[in-house]
Amino acid sequence: MTLSKKQLEQILSKELQIPDKVNERINETYDMLRADAMNQPKGRRRRHSYTAAAIAVICCLAIPGGVYAAANPDFFNGIFGNATKKSTPAVTKEIDNQKGGTTTVTIPSHEYVSVDPAEAEKLIGSGAMSEPVKKQLGEHTLCVENLIYDQNSALMYFTLERKGGVTLLIGNDETNAAKGALFDENDPWIFQLETTEGNLYGDNIYIDTEKSTKDKFYCYAYMAAFQTLQEGEFPVLKIYKYSAPRAELPEDYDLEEETVPLTEEPPIPIQKLDMGENGYVEYSPISISFDLSKGTGLTAEEAYDPWNLKHLEIKFKDGSSYVICDTKDNAENNSYSLTREPMDGKTMTTLTFNRLVNTEQIEEIVLNDKVLPIE
Repeated sequence: MTLSKKQLEQILSKELQIPDKVNERINETYDMLRADAMNQPKGRRRRHSYTAAAIAVICCLAIPGGVYAAANPDFFNGIFGNATKKSTPAVTKEIDNQKGGTTTVTIPSHEYVSVDPAEAEKLIGSGAMSEPVKKQLGEHTLCVENLIYDQNSALMYFTLERKGGVTLLIGNDETNAAKGALFDENDPWIFQLETTEGNLYGDNIYIDTEKSTKDKFYCYAYMAAFQTLQEGEFPVLKIYKYSAPRAELPEDYDLEEETVPLTEEPPIPIQKLDMGENGYVEYSPISISFDLSKGTGLTAEEAYDPWNLKHLEIKFKDGSSYVICDTKDNAENNSYSLTREPMDGKTMTTLTFNRLVNTEQIEEIVLNDKVLPIE
């Protein structure tokens, strides 16, 4: 069923029932990391995006898209490669808990690998833009250089430029290691990815701090959709301009919005492994989605709590493996994670990869202690 924008607003404005245990962790997380609140529009739409983030506990074609992507190697290198992203070990540190004290947290290790743009083009095949899209946001120039997507996720490369210094987006190495760059609430502009049917994405924006300058940011947005895209549904860029800076909006503020088409290419195909109650997984070269309540011994409520994802690994036919996350070893090799509200009998979690995956070479997927063979 396709929801209209008004219906979506009505659903998202309702009071949502969240399990006490999950709600407690949500509150603890947002006490320590308040960045998400800064990163979303204020007013009615801000409430929608913030609620969705809390539920998730995260927390006209010119040339063929694949050809354009291959001609723009910065896209694949930046999104997936290790040219500007450096592998880092796990680090334990004290952070301000916003309650007059500190909390000990461990920042997981991250491993990045090189990428072959030619091989990347073969794996992607579709779901890419055909040419860049440029828009003026006040004094800032936004250029969406490229986008690839499947039915559950999207990855976008864009630049943001302003003479005298970029101020719309706030980010550095610390935000790259945490929740991503933030939109400055002292600015009336904001942009985000949605779909042609009005469905939303959660995101993490990574700023290439080696390549970026004061006047121009090079950015990569890793996103997961709150609803699986249906046939004929495409990602679009939504640009919002408020009548005042978002930090000081009056009750009767005005909001202008613009929808910018990005691509009409079909999504990257996803593969489905459906073993009924013994396991359910969807995967593509750029992301993996699964129902943690299938085959792991967890209830639907427990599956809704991402803290119960202990281990996720892809093993390949050549004997190599890709550990996407492991809580015991404090390893995290995904670029974004989102658990969405249960629907259609599934409690789905989506993780975007931090490298391209050749799905034809997957032998098995390990989800917690459950081994799911790929035949």
